[in-house]
Amino acid sequence: MHKKVKEAALSLSAAAAGLFGGLFLWQKACFWQAHKKSDTTRFEIYTSSFGEIAYTSMGHGRPLLLIHSMMLGTSAKEWDLVLSELAKSYHVYALDLPGFGASFVPNKPWTAYQYAHCIDEFLQKVIRRPAFILGSNGGADMALVTSMLYPEKIKGLILISPEGFGRGFATNEEVKPLHRLLFPILGTQHFLSGTTKRKIKEGLEDAFFAKENISKDLVNACYYSARRSQKAQVSFATLKTSFWRAETKAAFSTLNVPFWVFWGEENKLNPISAMEWAKEVRPDGEYIIFEEVGNFPHLENSRAFIRIVKEFLN
Repeated sequence: MHKKVKEAALSLSAAAAGLFGGLFLWQKACFWQAHKKSDTTRFEIYTSSFGEIAYTSMGHGRPLLLIHSMMLGTSAKEWDLVLSELAKSYHVYALDLPGFGASFVPNKPWTAYQYAHCIDEFLQKVIRRPAFILGSNGGADMALVTSMLYPEKIKGLILISPEGFGRGFATNEEVKPLHRLLFPILGTQHFLSGTTKRKIKEGLEDAFFAKENISKDLVNACYYSARRSQKAQVSFATLKTSFWRAETKAAFSTLNVPFWVFWGEENKLNPISAMEWAKEVRPDGEYIIFEEVGNFPHLENSRAFIRIVKEFLN
């Protein structure tokens, strides 16, 4: 009897080892495919003290730094519809934040303050003079934290629906799954299940007002960016638990540079009521509402967006 139990245990152990081994190889194949198809042709690289930062630099004139959203698969490609037009008037820099696009992935999740330190180094070493910053959604929060820590580096801000106005820091309950999401194999499987093309498209559909504006190319770009390497599991965990989030109300309340706030009237993820708070606190700013637009006025109404940005910068 004892011998049979031992044999059964060995059989189960072998089956489990085979299952995990097969799962591990399948996961590796997923990352290989995503890395093979990811876009790595259009970047310059700045080797910062943190790691390699991928960015696009285009145009001449006053510097304008673009900071993308904090969503699965986002990167500097978020600005593709407006980049060339803005570069006709300004020297535009569009970077991939650490953990996104082609930039390095931190070994563990970063806070907004770590991102702000990295942005400051980019301003110092690459742009090398005070710049205007245009930040989208979570990227607007990064711009605000940077402005609070390094106000002398910033000439003005254009903020697209900052998330820290209404949400603030992540709660303990939100951060609780963080370690589980970082586990190898099982955590990796959760990551792969959460970054399928269907999941990426669902996230974009929540962010857009008009679903017909979500192109297949955009879904693919976000998908391959989100899965470009196994280390991207760290970025997934960072976003899934809102670990990166910060309270940006204080930074906004004390701004001492010109600023404009943009909001999509149909923003479901970050409702326009947060903009009403901002107007009460800082009535000296300029506030623009885009009709029939969700999180991304630069993607859903790029023509009006470009015109208004140029008006602010002029």
